[in-house]
Amino acid sequence: METLTFESERLYAKLRDTGFGMEDCETIAPLTNEINVLKKAKNAVILAHHYMTPDIVYGVADYAEDASGLVRRGEETDADLIVMCSVVSLAEAVKIATPHKTVLCPDLTAGCSVADSIDVDQVMALKRQHPGVPTVAYITTTVDVKATADYLVTSANVRQVVANIPENKIIFFPDHAVAKSLEEELGKEIISWDGKCVVHDNYTWEQVVHFRKLHPDTHVLFHSEVDPSLYAHGEMHGGTRAMKEYVAGHPEVDSFFLVTECGLSDQMRVEYPHKKFIGTCSLCPFMKKITLENILSTLQDESPTIDFPPAIMAGSRKAYARTKLLLDRSTPKS
Repeated sequence: METLTFESERLYAKLRDTGFGMEDCETIAPLTNEINVLKKAKNAVILAHHYMTPDIVYGVADYAEDASGLVRRGEETDADLIVMCSVVSLAEAVKIATPHKTVLCPDLTAGCSVADSIDVDQVMALKRQHPGVPTVAYITTTVDVKATADYLVTSANVRQVVANIPENKIIFFPDHAVAKSLEEELGKEIISWDGKCVVHDNYTWEQVVHFRKLHPDTHVLFHSEVDPSLYAHGEMHGGTRAMKEYVAGHPEVDSFFLVTECGLSDQMRVEYPHKKFIGTCSLCPFMKKITLENILSTLQDESPTIDFPPAIMAGSRKAYARTKLLLDRSTPKS
């Protein structure tokens, strides 16, 4: 009983700024405590995407990161098990980067609207239409699609990668908003697909303009997957890591509107309790399939695992290695 009281108090200290009451924390404390005990016993690490709910981020996760950060943490860990609290495509990305490690995902139905927008046949058709043109796959694609690409990118590194590919003509898939912004910012010809994120496609010009009129001093931060025509109405656009860095780098700003999934705003409320994070947010139905309950089941059963055929792994690894090499060569040495 004393252990659960301590756990409830620990959770409440973190979660109270996200709407959790003490009774809520008392309810989930048995789950978070069991997960954390089991995690230690099995030498497991729990990696959570920024869009996870705060009870996962602050209750059981060892690290909360963007896609690039999740991959990096997976590579660095010496844990025997990696539990990925994310959509399946991101869990697959960690497996690609760490082929000899055991990677688990609590719900294999945690898909992605962007990933679902394109398949291998459609990619091969694009390649036939544009022979010899380099292909760049966004991290939220299926592993089969990743295996067909020349490069694999995240919202954090896509500009650096595309800018440093020697060719001026690029096939980028599947997120249309990211492709459009790349073309406008880099001046390259981007052959794109019409993939859209169900979270970021919800935001409209009317909504943002109305918000700015009501809150002129609030800084508006757009995720890269939002329609680029909205960017002019905000202070910056980028991935979740860039959005967090912007908040950290602007201590003089009292309020922010994070135009992205709700999970990031919840984290910011915990990390910056004296700042305001206002405006509407949009829930990802796929990210929210990951729960404390299925995390516990995954740790208990050490399943479901992320695995794919050798040929798919080989193709994906080749694209991943090529991308890492390009990033290494184009990153200034300190």
